[in-house]
Amino acid sequence: MADWSSYFARVEGEPISVAVDLELRDGAPRPDQPEAYTIAVTLREPDSHGMTGANEYRVLQRIEEELASALEPAGLVEAGRVTGRGMRTFHYYGPQSDDVAARVADVMTKHQEYTYSLLAASDPLWAVYTNYLYPDAQQMAFANDMKALQVLIDAGDDLEKRRPIEHTVTFGDREQLDGFARVMADKGYRVAIDAGERAVRCAKLDTVDPFKITEMRVALTTLAEEFGGDYSGWSTAVQS
Repeated sequence: MADWSSYFARVEGEPISVAVDLELRDGAPRPDQPEAYTIAVTLREPDSHGMTGANEYRVLQRIEEELASALEPAGLVEAGRVTGRGMRTFHYYGPQSDDVAARVADVMTKHQEYTYSLLAASDPLWAVYTNYLYPDAQQMAFANDMKALQVLIDAGDDLEKRRPIEHTVTFGDREQLDGFARVMADKGYRVAIDAGERAVRCAKLDTVDPFKITEMRVALTTLAEEFGGDYSGWSTAVQS
């Protein structure tokens, strides 16, 4: 089952948004799908950062769905998509086939307002997926933040409502645990110590948004490492 997640990165100093199917990682590379196909669609109305504008979102979503319907019967699987620098690229893996170009052309003739290009290249090691699309540790943490936020949104959460946001940090040493707990209490967090799990759970009232959550996680991860601890994640209850 597909496990899509997304994160932000920079290429040559410019922002990009990457969506990737994490589920493919365990089976990569797939010997029966050694060819990498990249379909690059030029945005018609990119925003000031070269990203998708609101007016194009639905059209690009429809193009992606139509490409999937055309390419999956030919044995191709979508590994990810990248948006930025004025274009969106769809990345597929599959068997080597001369039929792919015709299938893509059939889809794009319905969207003649868009220019596109198709690149096919041998990639038996799935280097595009593992080295470009798949997130590193920090990007994966951001992707997990986005998935958690999406769960809240799907549950009808009002993200602008203040609520306790709890962070958990685990330690192997009790002295380090106690030191971290004192610092967090001084910073205004409500602190609870789980002696059995050697964990500190610290909570603070705040609203939830992607940038704020990322800022909190990075700050607490850095502080936890200074005390020899491991940041385990954050949680909160749905606010409606």
